Parts: sequence; structure tokens; C-alpha cells
Amino acid sequence: MFKFRGLVAVVSLGLIGGCASSQPPMTAEQQAMAQEMQKAFIARMQAGTQNRAARQEPAPAPVNLMSEQELGDKIAALKGEAEPVEIRRVRDGLMIGGKPHLDPEGEITGVAADTLSGDIVYALKSGRNELIFKYLSSTSNGDPVTLGRATRDSSGVSFTSVTGKKLAGDNIIGSSRGVLVTRSSSVFHYVPGQSVDTLMVPENYHVAPSQKGDFGSTGYLLIEKNEETKEGLKGLTNLVGSLGETVGLSEADGYMLLNAETGKLVKLDISTDDKDVSVGRDCKRQNDFVNKCSSFDSYESLYAPDGSRNRGHYFWRVDWMQTPEGPFAVVQESGSRKINVINLDEDKRVTVLERTLGIAEHNVTQTPGGTVRIEAQLGFSKKVVDDALQAYKDGMTTLATAN
Repeated sequence: MFKFRGLVAVVSLGLIGGCASSQPPMTAEQQAMAQEMQKAFIARMQAGTQNRAARQEPAPAPVNLMSEQELGDKIAALKGEAEPVEIRRVRDGLMIGGKPHLDPEGEITGVAADTLSGDIVYALKSGRNELIFKYLSSTSNGDPVTLGRATRDSSGVSFTSVTGKKLAGDNIIGSSRGVLVTRSSSVFHYVPGQSVDTLMVPENYHVAPSQKGDFGSTGYLLIEKNEETKEGLKGLTNLVGSLGETVGLSEADGYMLLNAETGKLVKLDISTDDKDVSVGRDCKRQNDFVNKCSSFDSYESLYAPDGSRNRGHYFWRVDWMQTPEGPFAVVQESGSRKINVINLDEDKRVTVLERTLGIAEHNVTQTPGGTVRIEAQLGFSKKVVDDALQAYKDGMTTLATAN
């Protein structure tokens, strides 16, 4: 290519000489100078091409990913010799043994923990559509270990571990041992250093988007019944049935706890309609206590429009955890009338608190030793069950004696 350009330069010089016929022919010295200029011109062109090539961005260096074994070893090294302590979720962070744990990289938005082992996996918000998942142990003072990142777009959620493993689905939830990526009828459980476990959800059910219990230590996952289309007479029948379920006059089957290993199902008496809140449109004040609205919009929410808990939502009503006696659940059932303690592996329950007019709300905590404590608001009074497992045993003894 450069020889061709050189030829063009020579021809051009010749044409210039030909056109300027009044000019005398070049001397040998002038011809030598023209050739030198031609060589210099070609050299400059070659140098420019080489410089442009040198300025091109170098190819990105390959990313050195951590192996699953290395990640598993880092997590194992983080676990200390200290006894487990109380783990409690608070605004923007955690309380571990009474001490706050905040993450400088972002706000902690979700936590899964096993109080008995001290294993904690939390999610923190690092961008508008990105979460970082980290492992932490309550038995040591070591820095948390990053497990991976999850991003959300219009197609769903994509999780990429620091080892390069990728999982895609509709939602992502932490477990005390790793992360769960869920689809409508299936679940993928990623645990560092292990192969990905899969789980299928029974027909007509899907994975509940919000999980308050820990799958990693108990092996149980909350699933939710698919909503039916309510039209015509069938819709009216469903509406009446849902109302009965909400107030506890009929038994609901909106939610179940599914054991991933055995496929065992524990049915919960909670209606899917209880999770919604309503907001009025075009409301006009009638008096100090009544507003008249033209219509209402209903939607699912963990919180009421005033910022308080939506007490009917299943998230606030179903707790499950690992205990020294095996996996147990504390569930508000029969509308809002009962607080039941359930032995999940045996599918047996005992009512430990009951109020005909309903229990306003309750909170469940677990000590490092595994004791489960329930505190509930019954009207204007507060009731406490200091040891839910002992209350369960006492209730089972009473039932056995009665029979």
C-alpha cells in the first residue's frame, strides 16, 4: 500500500513538472532532493500508522475468579470458637450480641440467620438494581466474605457468585448458608463449595416472595397458592369463602411450608387475601371518624399506608427456625385468633395464645441457646410466652392426657 502511495507522489511530482512547462527540467540534484522528500513522506505515514496501532486499548486481562474450594475455605476460616449470640435485624443493619453491625458499602436490606450456628447471610443495596450478598459469623470478629452480586432488570434476577457461577430467576432470597434463586415453580440453592441444589414446587403453588424463616438451617421453604380468577357466581363464592378464611370461620390453605429434602408439606391456615392493603380514591370527609370514598385500590404490601405493619401479611405471621428439638414454626392462624407452635417434622401444633377478637400483632425471638420467645398484643394487654418449645410440650402432654 505504501509503495502505491509513493508512486502516486512521484507521478504527482511529474505532472507538476509537466504542467509547469515553462520551468526548466530538474537537475540531478533536484531529482535527488525530490526522492529524499518522497522517502521522508512515506516514513512519516508508516510512523503514524504504527503510533495509532500502539495507542489502541490493550485487550482486558482475564479475571482471576476464586474457586469454590477457596470460597468455602474463607467461610470456614471466618467461623470462630466463640459461642453463638443473639442475632436481631434492625434498621439499616444487624444487632449481633447487642452490638450493631453496619456495612459501609450500603444499606442492609435482608438477613437470613441461624442463631444456633451463628451463620448469617445478608443482602445490601449497592446500586439501584444491584444487591451484594455477604456471609458473616456471629462467632468471630472477622470481616464478612462476599458471596456474589445480584442484578435485576425487566427479565428478572441474575446472580453471579465470586467464583463465576451464574443463576437466573424471578427473585433472590438469602439463606444462612448461601442464596436462593427462585422461579415460579422451582428453586436453586447456591452454597459455596457445593453443587447447586434444585427443588420443584407442587402444582398450583409458587415460592412466596417474602421469607422470614431460614431455609439454610431448617430445609423448609414457604410456598403460596396461585390466585384464582374470580368471575361470576364462582367469584362470589370465592369471595365469601375468602371472607370466612380471613376472620377464621373456615380453614384456609393459602400457604404451606415445604421440606426440600423429603417433599413433606405443612399446611398453614392463612388466606392469600390477607396480604393486601386498600387505599381509597376521591375520599371526602364526612365527620371526625368517617371518610366517604368513590373507590378503593388494593395491592400487596408489607406495610399499611401509614407506615405501620400490614398485620395480615403472611410475612409477619409465619416464623420458622432451627431449634435443639428440630425445626419449629410459630404461626398466627385462624384469621388472627390463634398463635400456634408447630413441630414441622411431625406436623403437630399446639395453640399457645388465643383471643376470639383477634391478636393484634406478635414478635418472635430466639436466644443463642435455641429458646423461642413469643410476645403478643392481645387487646390492651400484652402476653409473653417465654419458652415456646416448653409450651408446645406442655400442650402435647395435655392433649395426650385428654385422649
